[in-house]
Amino acid sequence: MLEKIIRTTIVTSALLFAPAIAQAANLGSISSPVNEDLAQQLQTALDQARGEIPGAAVAILSPQGTWFGSSGVSNLATGAPLQPSDRFQIGSITKTFVATTVLQLVEENVLSLEDKLTERLPSSVTDSIPNADQITIRQLLNHTSGISDYVDVLFSQAAVNPGVFLNRWEPVQLVSFINALEPSFNPGESWEYSNTNFLLLGMVVEAATNGNIANEIRDRILEPLALSNTFFAEQEAIPGGYVRGYWDFDQDGTLNDISGANLSWAWSTGAMISNTADLSTFIQSLIHGELLEPDTLQEMLTTISPITSENYSSYGLGIGTLESPNRFWYIHRGQTLGYRSNMWYSPLENITYIELINGRSSQNLAGATLTTLRRYQPPASVPEPGFVPGLLLTVTIGLTFRLNFANILRRSHLPK
Repeated sequence: MLEKIIRTTIVTSALLFAPAIAQAANLGSISSPVNEDLAQQLQTALDQARGEIPGAAVAILSPQGTWFGSSGVSNLATGAPLQPSDRFQIGSITKTFVATTVLQLVEENVLSLEDKLTERLPSSVTDSIPNADQITIRQLLNHTSGISDYVDVLFSQAAVNPGVFLNRWEPVQLVSFINALEPSFNPGESWEYSNTNFLLLGMVVEAATNGNIANEIRDRILEPLALSNTFFAEQEAIPGGYVRGYWDFDQDGTLNDISGANLSWAWSTGAMISNTADLSTFIQSLIHGELLEPDTLQEMLTTISPITSENYSSYGLGIGTLESPNRFWYIHRGQTLGYRSNMWYSPLENITYIELINGRSSQNLAGATLTTLRRYQPPASVPEPGFVPGLLLTVTIGLTFRLNFANILRRSHLPK
């Protein structure tokens, strides 16, 4: 029954949003900044909405212009003000980079979306994964594999021994966390977000290219788009580092600096670092067709619904949607130990929204800033001093000329 629902949703999504994607592509990037009045209102909205979050960086690119803002601090110990260009851990937004890499390999016929897991990974990995001979790359990308989430097991261990986040983990060790777990469902029969899916996709990319996932992402996405502030942590050096991250890990009412955690625990599910400018460029380039061929992009944006998720209305291949009666976004969210991220793009409004914070708060910043953008009314223009007298003089001269010209015409038509 679910397979029928999935197929219907795919066709509907493709027909409904393909024109909007094409329209957005024609609009191109928006580079001019918003006016000073709107910039100040957006800054005020961000400052007020941030609340107890240590620091936040937000980028909004819209037909009204661009705005890159920041609020709070990048380091609680030093009180250093957070800058719009600062880098953060981006968590599961990493998945969209990985999915794009996988889909490029599909375009090159190195991989197929219908390849089975057992065809791409050694038996030493797949023997402990239930239904590995049935699970396809497509099902890993859209979270319909049924594979349990290794992160759940990792966090259970961390509750007893927080030091697990300081360890240097290898992907095969992380996969082993699900060895004793039954699948949530049979492949293709339902939907459930599982970080294990993208852990395995990272391993598939490495096996298919005989390389490593960080290099593939750099060569295929970061370098072509000149994303100079985006890195794959623990596999690449990060000159200048990134902002500190905070979480009340021990629940004693005080924020803990957890920046020392080793991001190998997240690997291809969430170990990347970036800033708002780079993520704006990435999502716009992706949706506008600069990274994938049109047919491949349509595959990526074809989503499954209904799904049970607090974060997405539907989910495609490494990217989800957020939908309401009046809004539609392509999005991916992310969260690590002391960071949270949002990457949204609206093809209908041509708005890009990026939000990065260095805390685990669920405080809603998008509501305040985007509402400010949509409700903004430019101040009424005031004539420059001297403009009104000049205008009156021009009108007077014009009226005098018309009267004189009318008299000339009247005299020219008198009988001779």
